[in-house]
Amino acid sequence: MFWVFPPDAHRLTLRMAPILLFVAAMSIVVNIAADAGAFDSVAEWIRNRVPPRMSPLIGAWCAVVLLSTVSTVFLSLDTTAILVTPLAVALAQRTGASVWASALTVVWIANLGSLLLPVSNLTNLLAATSGVFSGPAEYTAAAWLPALVATSIAVVAAVLVYWLRNHGTLSASAPGPRLPSGPRLRISLITLGAVLPLLASPVPYWATASVAAAVLLIVARPNMPSWMSMIPWRSLSLVTLLSALTTFVHATGATSDLAAYISSGQSSTAGLLMIASSGALAANLINNIPAYLILEVGIDSADGMLALLIGVNAGPVITPWASLATLLWRDQLRRNDIAVPWASYIGIGCVLAPLVICAAVFTI
Repeated sequence: MFWVFPPDAHRLTLRMAPILLFVAAMSIVVNIAADAGAFDSVAEWIRNRVPPRMSPLIGAWCAVVLLSTVSTVFLSLDTTAILVTPLAVALAQRTGASVWASALTVVWIANLGSLLLPVSNLTNLLAATSGVFSGPAEYTAAAWLPALVATSIAVVAAVLVYWLRNHGTLSASAPGPRLPSGPRLRISLITLGAVLPLLASPVPYWATASVAAAVLLIVARPNMPSWMSMIPWRSLSLVTLLSALTTFVHATGATSDLAAYISSGQSSTAGLLMIASSGALAANLINNIPAYLILEVGIDSADGMLALLIGVNAGPVITPWASLATLLWRDQLRRNDIAVPWASYIGIGCVLAPLVICAAVFTI
């Protein structure tokens, strides 16, 4: 960040360091737990508790939807991308469901369902502390209806894709690989079980993830490759670089005209749609965190800030780099040897993003 003016670099570091540390530590936790068989064990546990009258595929999908939604709302979309993706893959493989449909369910709910609480998305945290809202309660009171609409559309879209990909096999069930056992598995499950409630507690999320990573690294040391290989360095580097460039643009004063343009659209529905669309476009071009940082300067009303969040949170379902959560989701799929058909992802996203943005903005 040497090209950013010192005060701006300091502010950027304070904003970005906790989330980057959290992502790195959680990636270590999840990858060690996956190697120990924790997600296969949880997937088998879920599959065995599907009601007898319900298809295993439908039961597994319902579990993925519930876990993705709860994780996104209370733990953040990045946690969902890291933690729920490998579980969704394991469930799909054990029930014979489409892995791609299950993976899309996770990434859509993670992005589109991340409006409700400040903790649900880093951009929400930045907005909630920007001075536009008096506090978390006012933020949630303003965001709950757009959040409900966006999440509902994500679930409906996931239903359609899941049905189309699994049509004709809704009673299928595939036996999974033999379940692992041993102390590494037990400690991994205990650690994951402790991490989840702590992430929703007042304990700093980055501290919880860091301690959990240290515990599992000590336990797994004789059996695991270097911890460096478990961290998605390219994803974190890309987001950091783009955020630094955005801060540099701010420092040069080049965003003054943009701020005036954004500010003028906060008093009408058409203007709010313009703000949300600008946020979505910027997010899909340069990632949603720097998109928020570059556009927030013109926002001074709750409606305007909410429209911007709709754009930068719900809009990034088109390009692979549009949100950190999508980058982390892709990394988890790669680690499970699952290729992402980006043409399909981008094509559906081009329809889904405008639909969600328009529907959510009209509820402001």
